Amino acid sequence: MGMVKQKVYDAIVVGAGASGGWAAKELTEGGMQVCLLDAGETPRQKEWLIFKQDILRKLKYRGKVDQRSLSLQRQPIQSKTVAWEWNYENFVDDIDNPYTTPDNQPFIWLRSRQVGGRMIVKAHGRQLYRLSDYDFKAANLDGYGGNWPIIHQDLAPYYAHVERWVGVRGTIEGIPHLPDSVVLPHRVLSDGEELFKVAVESRWSDRRVIPGRFAPPPSTVPIAQKTGRLKLRSNSIASHIIVDSDTGKAKGVAVIDRYTHKSYEIYAKVVILCASSIESTRLLLNSTTRQHPNGLGNSSGVLGHYLMDHLNSIQVKGIIPNPESFARNQPTGGFYIPQFRNIRDRHPNFIRGYGIQGSAAREVPEDSDRVPFTMAAFGEMLPRFENYVTLDPDHKDAWGIPVAHISCAFSDNEVAMAQDQLQTLKEMAEATGFLVELESRTLAPPGIASHEVGTARMGNDPKTSVLNRFNQSWDIPNLFITDGSCFPSQGCQNPTLTIMALTVRACDYILDQSRKGNL
Repeated sequence: MGMVKQKVYDAIVVGAGASGGWAAKELTEGGMQVCLLDAGETPRQKEWLIFKQDILRKLKYRGKVDQRSLSLQRQPIQSKTVAWEWNYENFVDDIDNPYTTPDNQPFIWLRSRQVGGRMIVKAHGRQLYRLSDYDFKAANLDGYGGNWPIIHQDLAPYYAHVERWVGVRGTIEGIPHLPDSVVLPHRVLSDGEELFKVAVESRWSDRRVIPGRFAPPPSTVPIAQKTGRLKLRSNSIASHIIVDSDTGKAKGVAVIDRYTHKSYEIYAKVVILCASSIESTRLLLNSTTRQHPNGLGNSSGVLGHYLMDHLNSIQVKGIIPNPESFARNQPTGGFYIPQFRNIRDRHPNFIRGYGIQGSAAREVPEDSDRVPFTMAAFGEMLPRFENYVTLDPDHKDAWGIPVAHISCAFSDNEVAMAQDQLQTLKEMAEATGFLVELESRTLAPPGIASHEVGTARMGNDPKTSVLNRFNQSWDIPNLFITDGSCFPSQGCQNPTLTIMALTVRACDYILDQSRKGNL
């Protein structure tokens, strides 16, 4: 009998979250045969776990193990996010999936492993905002770091494509530094939010209070499956990328089964990494070869560096006095205040800026006289070489793969920004007559925002970046990375919409180059 010939896919996509799902959809609809890998379960596979968890809660754990206490023992890191409380099964087991940090320099790495990624976890904000040329060309404005290799015009049609498909809710505002999205009819601001909007905009001409822009999580994987050209492999942990020693190109991905620990290999003509910023970088660093001794695609030496995460732990909460005239149970998407620092005038203490997300008088019970409000600032972290991810050679995860070592700290710029955030939140609450009952004054460790980006940056120069303007590796032409690791700088907007748009743009390029035989 002859040897069984190994199937070679047109593309392998690693990670089935927001970016990986879009890659699978766009490439299969473009005619490619795609293998989609994810380290977690499909929603159907996870249903029985969540069902069991819900039954235990309803029984109040009578005669059973307290699942919350057990999960807390296994998830000391993941339990630090508010979304964990009712979503234990959507986050990784920290004991099986460790990572290390320097002493006294924590990083809160929140990981949600399942097909659909973090966006399908309840309590995920699902806020979707475009970046503008104030973000893509930030270095031109303040002289710090470098610009992106693209501008808003390059990404605008892909933003629009994603926005139409997912159904973004919002309003058209005409704000230069927050480009308008293609939106469906918005859900209006609540009475409390309208009160806040009038008070803020009448006092500060540079501040706009607009309805939040949001959408349900994209259900892209089922659409890709309907093409008949997708092979979905869940519970498949990518350990390293396989490189052809003759051509120097990527030829596949080595995989470990999550439950059996059996190893196998999957081959393809193109490899697209969408595993999340730190996971994709960890995978590249673990894919060393003779030609790539410091990690795959790392001829520049910047792979793993410039890690960023939004600072968002500065918050205020309280109540709205005299709410008798407010309508109750008004379902809104909350409000958003786009960046206003360092747009018109330069702040003396820090560069870049922050946006503010909040809600007021939303979903208040009819019989309650306590009408709450909350506001949180999301600030941009500067890209700095000394914030990095590497491998820890002395520690491995449950599957024998070296773990990530994360060294990341806020700079003086972020500390100064946080001080301004707190003062600004309090002054706007006071101007509206809101009573602040709780202040979160201290910067939490980076990572807590779950907006980590930047470790495999795009650029125009292969000496200072990992990827070109189409998310293509400078060193490995058939290797692409479209998750948040490609960001050269962060902006203060939630990154998911930009990640999805970049993925669609890269897939457009992959399909074109594949048809031309260039990959």
